[in-house]
Amino acid sequence: MFNASKRRSTWQGSFTAIVNPFTTDGELDEPALRANIDLAIEEGVHGLVICGHNGETHLMTDSERERAIAICVEQIAGRVPVLAGTGGISTPAVIARTRAAKNLGANGAMIEPPYFMTPKPADILAHFVSISDAVDLPVMFYNCPSRSGTDVKPDLFGELIERCNIVAIKDSAHSYDRTMVMIRDFGAEIGIFIGPAGIWGFAGIIMGGAGFVDGLQQVIGRPATTLFDLAVERNVEAAVPLQHRLHGLRTLLFNSPGTSPATIKDAMRLLGRPGGYPRLPLRPMQGADLRHFEEGLRALDIMPESAEKTKRLRQA
Repeated sequence: MFNASKRRSTWQGSFTAIVNPFTTDGELDEPALRANIDLAIEEGVHGLVICGHNGETHLMTDSERERAIAICVEQIAGRVPVLAGTGGISTPAVIARTRAAKNLGANGAMIEPPYFMTPKPADILAHFVSISDAVDLPVMFYNCPSRSGTDVKPDLFGELIERCNIVAIKDSAHSYDRTMVMIRDFGAEIGIFIGPAGIWGFAGIIMGGAGFVDGLQQVIGRPATTLFDLAVERNVEAAVPLQHRLHGLRTLLFNSPGTSPATIKDAMRLLGRPGGYPRLPLRPMQGADLRHFEEGLRALDIMPESAEKTKRLRQA
């Protein structure tokens, strides 16, 4: 693994991209959010991302985002780093959200390139330089072409890293070759976090990644965070079957009739965990779809053993 002594940040480990639970009426379920945060901490996460794509952030108002970030910062109380998703299309809007996240006490921001408009490399550079010039807050760059519509190539990251507050990259380009290039070229200076941890989280850490950002912990619990520890320990015997199990869970969540991240919440409800409900246009699965989904969870030996733990955390 790379010597991380020169890295710009100390962020490392298994970071959970946490869901924002909503009620059936579409309101933010604050008690459930607090319970979900406490459950993640109890299950060993090394950091939390609030208001990322798993948080259905693009279906929330800025005031709702700020409320969720404030709850997360308050509930975490410094136990692990909190990264706030502040991305969007408009550069001024992203600056305002990033400034708000800093004022609320977030340890960093996770920001993707402006989506929908497919900006050119020069536009992306200008966007992130403007954010960095306006707000002194560490940034995890989120490269997720399937969501943003823009694939940022490694040759642009050199200039982004040189001119911006970028201290880490979440690489969700779904290319193992790309991940290896990013670790090789930039891993000694900034943290390269694996996006699809369910696919090659173990391999990515072995090869020098700083950690991963994923939502699987909210379904399967501590095993998802254990994967990082097993990689650091080079425990291949224990890690390989766990990686296959996580891959099976990821496949179930993304290939079911439901839409991610609503499927994460479907699984959490079935398992007695505080995921709440999605917000329209996302919908919970029902009927035969939900029954088949539950059968898939059972086939992966994921049972609702956390129900009592969740109930206790809600009552604390």
